[in-house]
Amino acid sequence: MQSIATYHILYVPPDLSAEWVLVAARRYWSEFRPAIFSAPDLLNFLPVRASVSITVLARRDFATDLLADLRQRAPRARFDPLVYDSPQELQLTLDGRAALRQRFGVPE
Repeated sequence: MQSIATYHILYVPPDLSAEWVLVAARRYWSEFRPAIFSAPDLLNFLPVRASVSITVLARRDFATDLLADLRQRAPRARFDPLVYDSPQELQLTLDGRAALRQRFGVPE
């Protein structure tokens, strides 16, 4: 993810509890202000030629199917999957990214 995308989306599947966003992603969202989507159909409203990066929060038990679905809906997007079993584990990663100002885990 070398360049900053026109749109940065934090995708939170609807079956994850609010804790995944309100606790685990709070600092990350405050730092980078990505749009938060929880419905894959919202991807249809993005301009076709826009550059899009999607940070996907997922649990291990459904990450593969979720990513396949999102890649089909937004084939030109760059995906940044974060696969964890608990919001506490995810929070460590996202807080670290915010502290280092690394939106995607690597320097931009």
